[in-house]
Amino acid sequence: MKDEQQVAGGAEAQPFRAGFVAIVGRANVGKSTLLNQLLGIKLSPVSPRPHTTRHKLLGVLTEEAYQVAFLDTPGYLARSRDWLDSTMVHAAADALEEADLVVLVAEPRPAGDVERRFIEQLRRLGKPAILALNKVDLVRKPRLLPVIQEYSQAHDFREVVPVSALQEDGLDRLLEAVVKHLPEGEPLFPPDTVTDRSERFLVSETIREKVYQLYGQEVPYQVAVGIDEFREGGGEEGRRDYIRATIYVDKESQKGILVGAGGQALKEVGVQARKDIEEMLGRAVYLELWVKTHPRWRKQPHFIQRELEQG
Repeated sequence: MKDEQQVAGGAEAQPFRAGFVAIVGRANVGKSTLLNQLLGIKLSPVSPRPHTTRHKLLGVLTEEAYQVAFLDTPGYLARSRDWLDSTMVHAAADALEEADLVVLVAEPRPAGDVERRFIEQLRRLGKPAILALNKVDLVRKPRLLPVIQEYSQAHDFREVVPVSALQEDGLDRLLEAVVKHLPEGEPLFPPDTVTDRSERFLVSETIREKVYQLYGQEVPYQVAVGIDEFREGGGEEGRRDYIRATIYVDKESQKGILVGAGGQALKEVGVQARKDIEEMLGRAVYLELWVKTHPRWRKQPHFIQRELEQG
């Protein structure tokens, strides 16, 4: 039950609560799916590939009595292999530093090294935390209880909430727990704010998501998307937005897979991406996709900042 305070006339009113909430955990544990379900919109890219999320992504949920500024983060990386990895590590660390509250997302099994490292960080930073045990639809209750007990002994979590982000089970209870442990205060953002990311950024992430969903087994992690042109309601296509994007890969063989025979593979990426982009933007879009080879792009900060950082 949310904290309440007395107001004039004997009526009871809830104090407004607002704060930043970092969602952290190992790669592919369901952090982005959880964020999307809590927000009720598709904001963060989701795919079966680990490390689909590369950036700290703000998603704001505002209701009459609270505003939650969720920070989705890249999955845990034990070490940085290149410049892109290092930016992902910093993104997760920054989110933890900013957070008023942390939601550690873990699978319903005994804690591994990754979870123990996060718990160490929580202790060092002194951050209040909630444990969200995700994917509980995949285990039976007798196996879940010992896991809850182990985590409860390992750290003083404010609450432990079993959820299934995919099945939308337990999310109301998780959100209630999050709001209850937020500080009292004024809203951090205007009430209509959903994210601080630009449409260009969200479009590029949607395209990359579709590449992973369709060709995740054939195309490795070295895929990036840059938006070359974004015109609203202009160009030869009449009132539709015109978007031209380039998908970057490391090797020519990867380019061949993405383009496909007669361009059919790339066409399928475009069809599925355009559908999601139009739903996200709320307007019609003409999407033009290209594939280019750029060897070792992950190790080139200037290339990433110039071509890929969409804001």
